[in-house]
Amino acid sequence: MRTRIAGVALALAAALVMGAGCSSPSATPKSTASTPDYSASGPDAVSVTTLDLGSAGSVLGERKATVFYPWARAGSGGKPTAQICLKGFAYSQSETLPASLQSVLPAAYDTQQSIPGTSVGCDGGGLQATPHRLPVLLFSHGYGGERLYYSNLLAGIASWGFVVVSADYLERGLASQALKGTPRPSAAFDRSIMLSSLKAVTAAGDDPTSPLYRAVDPSRVAAAGHSMGGQTAFDALSAPGIATAIGWAPVGPAIRPANKPTMIIGTTGDTAVTEDRVNRTYRSLPAPKSLIEVSGLGHNTYTDICVGIRSGGGLINFAVANHFVSPQLAKLGINGCEKSNASPTSFWPVVQYYTVFQLKNVFAGHAGTTAVPVPERGFSKLKVRVTQSQ
Repeated sequence: MRTRIAGVALALAAALVMGAGCSSPSATPKSTASTPDYSASGPDAVSVTTLDLGSAGSVLGERKATVFYPWARAGSGGKPTAQICLKGFAYSQSETLPASLQSVLPAAYDTQQSIPGTSVGCDGGGLQATPHRLPVLLFSHGYGGERLYYSNLLAGIASWGFVVVSADYLERGLASQALKGTPRPSAAFDRSIMLSSLKAVTAAGDDPTSPLYRAVDPSRVAAAGHSMGGQTAFDALSAPGIATAIGWAPVGPAIRPANKPTMIIGTTGDTAVTEDRVNRTYRSLPAPKSLIEVSGLGHNTYTDICVGIRSGGGLINFAVANHFVSPQLAKLGINGCEKSNASPTSFWPVVQYYTVFQLKNVFAGHAGTTAVPVPERGFSKLKVRVTQSQ
């Protein structure tokens, strides 16, 4: 009975993962001959470390943040000679669950996620960061999600010269759903978690014992998030040090949007945060702003676990196989991850391209003065529409 109850809770969380008119003038896309190919891996090798953000209570445990950051930069002389043992960064889906539930997920559904281009020491520890003060991107996962679920995208963004901090939003995460945690999420509390993750990574950048020593520039900070995490990113713009916010299939802001640059990336096949809802959120934001809409796909295509879902693994397929969820709820959980959808690995380059473009553009002081491009070579067979208000 306990296994079935836990399975139902996990299945509901998995199915809810990241879920919860007139348009602005469209900018004329210009040639991108001088724009780097941000859809590909950047010049920096990436490593991964973890920060402790303090206790979230006896039910949810420690709140942590995973940080992706450059550890060897082009022209820096290569890898540190002191580091003689390396391994790639990877994680299993069960690792994202609380310890009390890790045994519930059978091995057949425990999909493994290997993140290309990332390295850690053979003890699992992060490698010493390149000693260049780099801009920071604070990331917030969606409802029912976990901080590791976006590792492919976040590592790719870090390879272009960013320290990317993905924190636990446990009160609306998978663990809270499965364990029926009493703390209830709120937009204000989520915003405070994002700002506490900035404080933690800034302290790590000043700590000689941290792998992030001398790698963090707290004067250049951006926020991003998926679904409910997009709301957190927009709300964080009211903090003085946050320069821009990027929402991936975002829920709209809970407070009056700050007058700062924003970007939304959405898909036309999203059944959780629909195309109409995305457009309403876009209209509510002040300029400068841009909206990137990608044909087809769906709400969960942004996540690593979408690959496992397509191959028959992961929590949602476990739930379907054991009849823990209704067909309607299962459909929401796999939105964008069915074999009839384009592969998530063809979509991630689009999200990475525009996210990095926005970050580079804003930190260069060009927000609102540069047209958001559609790369001349395109994105495989995916259709991209850009709307922009400067």
